[in-house]
Amino acid sequence: MKKLITLLSIMISVQITFAQNHVSKGDSLKGEGLLMPALAEYAGAMMENPTSEKSYRLASTTALLWTSQMRDTSFYFLNYALQNDSTLDVLYDPDFLSLIDDPQWKHIEDLQFEKYEAKTGAIKNKPLARALFRMIIKDQGFMYAGNIERRKYMQNGGYFSTPAIFPVLAMEEKNREENESRLFELLDEYGWPTTSLVPEFAAAVAALIVNHSSYEIRKKYFPMLEEALRKGEAQPLRYAKMCDRLLVEEGKEQLYGTQLKFEGNTRVPQTIEDPVNVDKRRAEIGLGPLNVYLKNRFDIDWHLTQEN
Repeated sequence: MKKLITLLSIMISVQITFAQNHVSKGDSLKGEGLLMPALAEYAGAMMENPTSEKSYRLASTTALLWTSQMRDTSFYFLNYALQNDSTLDVLYDPDFLSLIDDPQWKHIEDLQFEKYEAKTGAIKNKPLARALFRMIIKDQGFMYAGNIERRKYMQNGGYFSTPAIFPVLAMEEKNREENESRLFELLDEYGWPTTSLVPEFAAAVAALIVNHSSYEIRKKYFPMLEEALRKGEAQPLRYAKMCDRLLVEEGKEQLYGTQLKFEGNTRVPQTIEDPVNVDKRRAEIGLGPLNVYLKNRFDIDWHLTQEN
């Protein structure tokens, strides 16, 4: 009841006028960093027609507010939102960083694992999956606030709009260090997380964190990823990205075209070894043509003649 009173008081304070565009307005406000007005719009939409999607928006927005009262509100709406959801998407949503140390989060994890396993089969290493999912939330959990300020940094000619960004950046660094330490323990214990042990997105976390680390760390753990790929237990693009990054860091030409650089204001691939055969190499590990990848991912028009 306290949670509903909290939302009702917010709605009254901003004098909500009900309309069909509450959700889109809320999304726009949230994108600008205006969480309380966004929350009011989502609450208005929920009052008109309660749905799981709207409840999820309320949950993620209240979680971003970080107060203990709002965390309770977030769990309230998250439980409603997930009633018919058997995916694991919520378990790696960085908006919920403020929730993952609360005992109620483990309940959310347990329920989602249970529904997911009922639909797709057992997760062989659930403790590993749980740890990896929490790592991705920690890795990206401050990106909402950080990215808003980074956009303002660019708009303001190289100046942050508030000194509040600096503790956020410090927490990002702290989380990266903690994630690295924990991941290395897991890699030493279990080896590279494979798609037969954990859900695919959990398996992706190791490559993400290692790629965010140092060259020395990438060099140390890359053979584990390479072995997993040979066994069909790793996503090819993650292998290609780490392989290419290591080669570029060593002053060599990349093999798969995943690493980019700027030429003036234009992004282009770093130099590719034997570019005539780049698509053949990509196909051998399960990737599509490079020009399609670059266009779809980065809106880069690339042609083989650019490398000749």
